[in-house]
Amino acid sequence: MAELPLKESPLRQLYSSSVKEWPAIQTSDQRIVAELAPLPKLDNAPNKDLVALGERLFHDTLLSKDNSVSCASCHESRLAFADQRKLAIGINQQVGRRNTPTIVGMDLWQSFFWDGRAKTAEQQALMPITDPKEMNATIEGVLKRLRADKEYSTEFSSVFGSERDINPNTLSEAIVAFERTILPPHSQFMRFIELAYQAPSKAINLLNEQQLEGLHLFRTKAKCMTCHHGPLFSDNQFHVTGFHFYQRKLHDVGRFEVTGKHQDSGAFRTPSLWAVSKTGPWFHNGVISSLRGIIRQYNAGGPRPKPKAHQIGDDNFPTTSNLLVKLQLTTEEQEALEAFLKML
Repeated sequence: MAELPLKESPLRQLYSSSVKEWPAIQTSDQRIVAELAPLPKLDNAPNKDLVALGERLFHDTLLSKDNSVSCASCHESRLAFADQRKLAIGINQQVGRRNTPTIVGMDLWQSFFWDGRAKTAEQQALMPITDPKEMNATIEGVLKRLRADKEYSTEFSSVFGSERDINPNTLSEAIVAFERTILPPHSQFMRFIELAYQAPSKAINLLNEQQLEGLHLFRTKAKCMTCHHGPLFSDNQFHVTGFHFYQRKLHDVGRFEVTGKHQDSGAFRTPSLWAVSKTGPWFHNGVISSLRGIIRQYNAGGPRPKPKAHQIGDDNFPTTSNLLVKLQLTTEEQEALEAFLKML
């Protein structure tokens, strides 16, 4: 007698349908947010010569004061364009204040750096050059070096035309042209989400039961999409997640340093989760070294430091976001969520 085929699990049936028919997304504040989706392709085919120039600059230590550090020193392609260090290390082995974020989805970000101090990718591209702990150079000094280099002079002239000199704008434009082409590693989830919009009944076969449960939890009970949604896995906003160490050794008030607004004290930009398993340790200061540790923190509602006696009444004491709520995920659910994150 022939064996009867195994019945599909209810979740597998749900996620075998069109993305539009997936279970409703749950957020901690009931907002409607963008569905998960592949990163969009560039609108226009990039100028290959411009990208090549930007890639050369990105990897060239000439941009640092003592020719020891390049953009690629912290953003390594083999590490998903992060560095897997707790804190970034720059010129003269100086340890920076913050963790190195991966480079992905440049056209989708509305601000740059953990504190959003750069409004455009072009602004961001030049800031590490002059940061005393990163490259510690001057823009004019770097431009002088580039103009004195015959190969660079020829490349810039060929790409931009003789009427456009080697200047801050052409320098940043070239670097950003390369950064715009950077994609996360072609992961299991990338293959799944691309296929989900084309042939969902085939896409579902790429996930095992635990990964599928993790996807469902990410979209529903775990409320991860409150902040991590859309093709970027980020809401482009700034939130206080409780890791500010206010007036302690690792003190960092993040967005407050840019805006001066007390409600921004301790707030940091929501990072993308693409390739998240390859970009630890995590958070702006690299304080958590395991995905399970992150899940446990959020399952408990996030850290909520209380002001000490002398800090009571201090308007700048950070208040952990109300978007973080206790989730009551079981051990098995936490394991499933971690399995999903490892797909990204």
